[in-house]
Amino acid sequence: MRLLNKKYTLFAVLYLSLIFIQSSIPSEKIPRMDILSFDKIIHAGIYLIATILIYLSIREYRPFDTGKIAWLTFAITLLYGLSDEIHQYFVPGRHSSIWDFVADTAGITTGLLIVHVVRKKVLARHHEDLKHMNHSQEL
Repeated sequence: MRLLNKKYTLFAVLYLSLIFIQSSIPSEKIPRMDILSFDKIIHAGIYLIATILIYLSIREYRPFDTGKIAWLTFAITLLYGLSDEIHQYFVPGRHSSIWDFVADTAGITTGLLIVHVVRKKVLARHHEDLKHMNHSQEL
């Protein structure tokens, strides 16, 4: 299997690389944010997108094991978020925050809920199409 044939894997790797690069930029001008701030919404959004990309990437390799894919996605994305916070601790001008990690986790959870809802709707539509197709063949 060539990586270029696995488009979601490629997107996920590029996206996670962008997160790492952005987190590596030293800055003395990055202000500390309060618990509920725009910064936390950004963290949640970044990890929501990461979650969806990682989920789709794993499905490229194991398309039928949905429950395990969801847990594996959660674990990978959560560990990546934790490693990103630890990484930022060592970058000058950056800080590590438990609240950033909480926001990351909220984004991960929301991303998995979105995947679940979309997948359920797609499966319901597919089931309905099959049912309609079978009914048409009986006539």
